[in-house]
Amino acid sequence: MKVLIPVDGSNASLAPIDHVERASRAGTPVEVVLLNVQPRFHQHLSRFSTRTQRDALRAERSESAMRRAVAALTAAAIPFRSLTEIGRPAERIAEVAARERVDEIMMGVGRHPAWLRAVNPSIAEGAMALTDVPVTVFARGHASAFERYGVPAGAVGLAALLIAAE
Repeated sequence: MKVLIPVDGSNASLAPIDHVERASRAGTPVEVVLLNVQPRFHQHLSRFSTRTQRDALRAERSESAMRRAVAALTAAAIPFRSLTEIGRPAERIAEVAARERVDEIMMGVGRHPAWLRAVNPSIAEGAMALTDVPVTVFARGHASAFERYGVPAGAVGLAALLIAAE
């Protein structure tokens, strides 16, 4: 079984690693392709840096994001390859899945309130929309109290202030 696991360095993105380790211990042969997607730099920022500097920064960020996943897979003796891509995450995940001919994409996601998902669309949902490869999503963590109550209450307070100011 060949799986693609996109990682961004967050605890949530490591959830599939735990699943793969359990499967490997149970005797299921698994090959992992770790993927980290780095964003493109805005053209105005690119003017003030060289391609070499941008590539070095991306490589450093990618290595940092994959460090714990690489350590876990190495310790578990699970064969893997690590890739770094540049672009929009959902698009790059779908393209790498097709190119690498993986059997499954395993994505770890954090739990966020609905208002935050509306503002910042889910990469997992975007990847599912762009590929025919099965996608397994592992949810980890909880939305913080600030995300659930603080920000919506602040928005309501700001709206009340604006209405009162008229």
